[in-house]
Amino acid sequence: MDTVREVAEEGKRLIDRAWLGELSRDEAVHRFIQVGDGLVGPATAGEIVDDGIRWLEANATRLRVLAWCALLEIPLFLGIAVLAFAFGDYLTCVAAVVLLAVLQVVHHRLMPTPVPTQRRRRVRH
Repeated sequence: MDTVREVAEEGKRLIDRAWLGELSRDEAVHRFIQVGDGLVGPATAGEIVDDGIRWLEANATRLRVLAWCALLEIPLFLGIAVLAFAFGDYLTCVAAVVLLAVLQVVHHRLMPTPVPTQRRRRVRH
């Protein structure tokens, strides 16, 4: 099982490098086959790399926007809450903390879901 996990992790790294332009698609597929050492065939490796690159391209903008929002909203809303608390405006303090919590939940829900994979049906004899 560790071998399969290692091959999958290396496949993710290769897909990331291919998407970033550090490797060509063919190089990523070739290295994935080498790492798989018989676990991954050429056609399967090509499909996996293509699907991974497609998923990254489809979700890159959304991931970037969510990352910036998550990075900026915590200091902003916590700063507002601290200032409101310091000046005695407790309603604004609670509103800022509640809004921050709501935005965190919304951002968590907006995260792209992994591409579903089809499972092979096993025939039991």
